[in-house]
Amino acid sequence: MKKDLDQDKTTSFKEITTVKHGGHKIRTGRNIIDRSKIGKADTTFQGEKIPNQFTGHTFKNKIEKYRLDGHKLIYHLDRILEWQRGERIAPIQIDMGLTKFCNVGCIYCIGVTQGGMTKGEMIEPDALMRFIGDCGRLGVRSIAYIGDGEPTLNPGLYDSIILAKKLGMDIGMATNGILLDMNHAHEMLRDSTFIRINLSAADPDSFLRIHQSSKSNFSMLIEKIKSLVSLRNQNNYDCTIGIQMVLIPENFDQVVKLAKLGTEIGVDYLQIKQCSDTEYKEIGINPDDYKKVENDLKEAEKLSTENYLVKVKWNKINILGETDLYKGGFRKYDICYGTPFLGQISGNGDVYPCGPFFGKKRFYMGNINHESYYDIVKSDRYWEVQEDIIKNVDVHCDCAVGCRQDYINKFLWDVKNPPDHINFV
Repeated sequence: MKKDLDQDKTTSFKEITTVKHGGHKIRTGRNIIDRSKIGKADTTFQGEKIPNQFTGHTFKNKIEKYRLDGHKLIYHLDRILEWQRGERIAPIQIDMGLTKFCNVGCIYCIGVTQGGMTKGEMIEPDALMRFIGDCGRLGVRSIAYIGDGEPTLNPGLYDSIILAKKLGMDIGMATNGILLDMNHAHEMLRDSTFIRINLSAADPDSFLRIHQSSKSNFSMLIEKIKSLVSLRNQNNYDCTIGIQMVLIPENFDQVVKLAKLGTEIGVDYLQIKQCSDTEYKEIGINPDDYKKVENDLKEAEKLSTENYLVKVKWNKINILGETDLYKGGFRKYDICYGTPFLGQISGNGDVYPCGPFFGKKRFYMGNINHESYYDIVKSDRYWEVQEDIIKNVDVHCDCAVGCRQDYINKFLWDVKNPPDHINFV
């Protein structure tokens, strides 16, 4: 307590203090609180609440609605316990592409490095619907269309969203938004948990430079987002609508502009994330560059309101410093345990344990265009690959920096490596 309790003032503090306290003396020489008098004085002193009055909560911590810079594995302890027992578990979530091609050419696209982008290559609609059914049988809890290609180019997209919801799974989508079919807007908003627009520019010129799409598409996209927000609000749909910025030096000047634009168009959040580079640094990201835009990132976050969140993924943007996940560029875990919990499927149907493994035959598990996903997950091959990762993958050398599994891997590493004296909680 910062107040000097020895000051001769007529205060509630004075009323509950005593000078004598045996033969002992605390380091400050101040009077000692008489615990028997606690609760009998006023509850405030010079506008500050006095402790030990037990008059109710003083809320200091704002609850983060979306937890964009973290993980939620703790809410799936049943699946973790199955994994600890050595059982062959189904993924809690599956991240996947629906195609291997796109209608824009974002200059930061990591999908280009993950087995290439081939026009026309996709998960066939019939196979996609079968896959959704298999996920329901397995107990998958969510599917996110956030993979290598643009999901709106797959004609099975909207039917798959409806079926996933019907089978009790949460489903979300990341899209550049340009080709969203507004004729399907109602069922999409009704049945999706989230729709996230990948938008890393705040004006037409930057849109052309970063996304390599026409300036006119920028204006059309903004109007489309506004329409989605309006429809969602009018019909009280629960779908969260957000935008995501991938941070690269070419759009540092867009950070604050985009945060302000998010407010204007009524989305629920703007997430600003690091640009995920490959283990070979093919995109050419230097995390040190992020220091140049730190002030703008902090300014953008200040634009958050009760209904609009601007969230910077500091744990990965500050990857070369000291964060919850990294220390000096190295992970705070040594083994990747996360792949059984978070499945990955490429836009051509190939099943792999992790996105950066796309195209690497050693980690290939099957293809949902030709095989049942249920059978793939139950197969020996699937689990042999998982074991190969645990035994032979060096996460500090073999893996891409800022990987999708980071958060859950740190958590699972701690689960697998408990300290001594765990019963002294």
